[in-house]
Amino acid sequence: MRAVAAACLAAALLAPSVAAAPATGPELVAVSVGAADTATGFAVGPGRVLTVAHVLDRRGDVMVDGRRATVLRRDDRLDLAVLAVPGVDGEPPRVATHATKALLGARPARVVRRMHARVDGGPARPALEVRVDVAAGDSGAPLVTASGRLAGIIFARSRNRPSTAYAVDATALGALLER
Repeated sequence: MRAVAAACLAAALLAPSVAAAPATGPELVAVSVGAADTATGFAVGPGRVLTVAHVLDRRGDVMVDGRRATVLRRDDRLDLAVLAVPGVDGEPPRVATHATKALLGARPARVVRRMHARVDGGPARPALEVRVDVAAGDSGAPLVTASGRLAGIIFARSRNRPSTAYAVDATALGALLER
């Protein structure tokens, strides 16, 4: 009887920490155009990778983890592109309709607000203002909630506010991924 009680107590004590563990996010890949790694991307289906479109403006072959990629769809308003990449496997993302906390890789991120962002005079896009440190090459990286849902895709960092970045709101992805 004591063994059963001890096992139940141990399970009760461990359950909250297991439940609170963040879900793993999508598999990240390096997207390069020409000779340099220029962005991050992630698998969104068999042979499909989502990344930011602005890196595709550079000259050169589009490569994903050393494999040649083809641009299937590009949405300049959202600044996103879907690439065909043989050998990449992933699941279509489950989108978070509301998120206040997320992860950028292992870095905790806080969603401050939903907004429409305009970068360098480009078109306004549905965006999230996020408190997280980003580095060069993080454009295209997914923001993922603890439940494994996609909240957004990083596309820029603030030039004058430390630890402030911007992500395309994942709720705007539907048409781009469905085509």
